[in-house]
Amino acid sequence: PWFSVVDQIYHLASPASPPNYMYNPIKTLKTNTIGTLNMLGLAKRVGARLLLASTSEVYGDPEVHPQNEDYWGHVNPIGPRACYDEGKRVAETMCYAYMKQEGVEVRVARIFNTFGPRMHMNDGRVVSNFILQALQGEPLTVYGPGTQTRAFQYVSDLVNGLVALMNSNVSSPVNLGNPEEHTILEFAQLIKKLVGDGSEIQFLSEAQDDPQKRKPDIRKAKLLLGWEPVVPLEEGLNKAIHYFRKELEYQANNQYIPKPKPARMKKGRTRHN
Repeated sequence: PWFSVVDQIYHLASPASPPNYMYNPIKTLKTNTIGTLNMLGLAKRVGARLLLASTSEVYGDPEVHPQNEDYWGHVNPIGPRACYDEGKRVAETMCYAYMKQEGVEVRVARIFNTFGPRMHMNDGRVVSNFILQALQGEPLTVYGPGTQTRAFQYVSDLVNGLVALMNSNVSSPVNLGNPEEHTILEFAQLIKKLVGDGSEIQFLSEAQDDPQKRKPDIRKAKLLLGWEPVVPLEEGLNKAIHYFRKELEYQANNQYIPKPKPARMKKGRTRHN
């Protein structure tokens, strides 16, 4: 059968931007629970190694800084982000249950914020929001005071880290991210500068359970994988801006202009497939 040749499974599926997973929390939970069980079952049947794309969100709104892999996290299990945070946390639990009980080889990457070309432009995450707003001459919307921090890695750095982890013999979780920390306000100002547009910065009310600090401790990845990010922030941002500009031109020619999604909850019940 088709799957008998599989020896490595990269399980990367899941909505990852807050507006996306808050919009459909049940599907997010199903992807991370049933989806992960399906992949682990497949890995067990064919003797494959499974890499789980976990997330820095397993640390929640962290009380230790920077976050290393031994930190257990500070997560609200019933908050608006819980479908994603707890979905990924239990996905990790499942990996180690299968490893312990069934001998399945697992690799767990805790991925910190990542950006680059080919992102969904209106995925509601901070870098894409700011670039889209700046390119369209709209105000850059900052939730809260803008003092909350994020650390962004360029997509090619992440891919190299995932491949290095998959091919390593490290079965415990490994942080993959860029330890260069910036405030959201600094990001807004930098993107404004790189786009070269006169967009204002607009402050909106804080998003619920928005982590105040986010910075990976990547000593483990450096030591055990020989990996660290190499693409400078501005270089990566320029590539992303270039891609977004092209996409906007293409969509303008096809009469479609995307809008960044506000972080919001969907009203009422909907059918879930």
